[in-house]
Amino acid sequence: MTINYPTNFLRTENSIRRNGMSKNLLAISTVVVTFGSSAFAQSDAVLAPQASLPSPSTQLAFPTVAGAPSAVAPRSGSGFVGLTYATPRGGVSGAGGDGDLVAGYSVGSPLENLSLTFGLALTGLEPLGDAGSLSLSASRLARVSGNSATFVGATVSNLAAWGVNSNRSEQYTVYASHIVAIEKGNVEVPLQFVVGYGTENTRQSDGIEIEDGAFAGVGVGITPNMSASMSFTETQLNLGASFNIPNSTISTSLNLLDVTDNTNRQQMTLSVAYGF
Repeated sequence: MTINYPTNFLRTENSIRRNGMSKNLLAISTVVVTFGSSAFAQSDAVLAPQASLPSPSTQLAFPTVAGAPSAVAPRSGSGFVGLTYATPRGGVSGAGGDGDLVAGYSVGSPLENLSLTFGLALTGLEPLGDAGSLSLSASRLARVSGNSATFVGATVSNLAAWGVNSNRSEQYTVYASHIVAIEKGNVEVPLQFVVGYGTENTRQSDGIEIEDGAFAGVGVGITPNMSASMSFTETQLNLGASFNIPNSTISTSLNLLDVTDNTNRQQMTLSVAYGF
C-alpha cells in the first residue's frame, strides 16, 4: 500500500532530493504505526509512537527497534490504536500477565517543521480504564545525506496520569534515529540506529531501583514484512522482531526484554497495532 502525499510535502521531498538524498530512502510513506515500550520493560510507560514505514528499500521492511522509541515520525494526519500484552507484569516473576491499550494521532511534517504525536495509554485491562496517562512526542528531520537521514525526537509521558500512574512523576526522553540503506547486490538493506537518554529507564542490578540513563539500539529489515532488532540500557539487553501483515495496516511485534535476566526482570511482550 502506498500513501500519496499532498503537494506541499512533495515540494519538500523534491527539495531534499536535489540536495543529494536517495530517492528510495526518501520514500517514507507511513502505512502502519506501532508504539515504543519503556526501555526497562515497564509496559505501562509509553515513550513514543514508533513508525513502521515502508523500507528505504522497496523490498525489505522498515526496521523498528525493540524497547526503544524512534524519532522517525508517522505521516501527518495518521493515527494508531494498539494492544500490548506483557508477562510477567513489570518483569516480576510470578506476577502474571496483563495488557495495556494505547492510541495516538500525529500532525505536522518532520521535514518541513515539526511532527507532534499525541498519545493515550490505558494501563491494565482489568479493570479497563482504571489507570492511564497521556504523552506528547515531537520529531524533526536533522540531516540528510546520500542514502541516510537523521531524525531527532523528544517525548514527555505520564502526563495527566490517573490511578496507579499518578504515583509517578512525568517522564522525559530525548533520542535520535539514523536510518541508512546499504546496497547488497540489487537489494538495499535498511538499518535504523537509535540512541537516547531518559528519566527512570535503567534498572539497577538488584532489579528494584530505577535510574535515569542512556539507551541504544539497532534494527534491520530482513524480509518484505519483517524486521529484527536489539537494544540496550545500561543494565539490560532486549531482542525483538516486528511483522507487518501484508496488504493491511496491521503490525505485530514480539520482544524479549532483559534477555540475560541481569536485573531479574526478564519479560516477554506481544503487541498488535492498527494504523489509520
